[in-house]
Amino acid sequence: MIYEFPLSEGVRRLLRAEMLFKQSQSHIEYDNPFSTIAALSALVDLVEVISKNNLKIEMIKQLDRLQYKEEINDAQRQEMKELSQDLVFGSVKAFDEVKENIFLNVVRQRLKMTGGLGAFDLPNLHHWLRFEHGLRLEHMDRWFAQFAPTEKALNYVLSMLRTLSDQEVCHFKQGLFYKTVKWDAELVRVDMGDRMIYPEFSGNKQQLSIRLMEQASPFDPVTQVKEDLEMVVERCG
Repeated sequence: MIYEFPLSEGVRRLLRAEMLFKQSQSHIEYDNPFSTIAALSALVDLVEVISKNNLKIEMIKQLDRLQYKEEINDAQRQEMKELSQDLVFGSVKAFDEVKENIFLNVVRQRLKMTGGLGAFDLPNLHHWLRFEHGLRLEHMDRWFAQFAPTEKALNYVLSMLRTLSDQEVCHFKQGLFYKTVKWDAELVRVDMGDRMIYPEFSGNKQQLSIRLMEQASPFDPVTQVKEDLEMVVERCG
């Protein structure tokens, strides 16, 4: 299991958008009403995240910054320029079909209410859930098509950030690693391998702490790892 920690709020937004894309597209593959509801919920969250201009600005900033990396070849540099231009000149109305869809807006409002998606609250949603799975897929694909340029740029940026990396063997004293030296990185990654422990990150580009934690089960307390360990910390971007 690889755990990632963004060192800026901008990259944090990119990772959240990536998770929502994966979540929605994973759930919609299953011909099950509750899976479709989960996919729809993630789609509604995506509308909120992607329609905000700061996500687009962050991707343009990262694409422009990455072009000057020594490891980037001419073909990659050209692709970055094209993706950046697509984002810059993309219409501000690109997401209107999704944002202004009455069906999705009603679902969005009801999602704010705990248990608010019952058939007695949203009969039109449950009417839609009776459609053939293939037809529901067509509808979801039509909505996701509005995000295609954004998703393409998002996947490319995160792929490049993860590829442009170096590694440092770090000493975790009784499960704790702390560093105050500024890192020229956008993202930190730690691969736990088959160890049944997980990291808790805290910090930014100026300082970073990582605590290795363990929990035998959801019914047991969380404790910090007691022994000293050496682990590889990957600095990305």
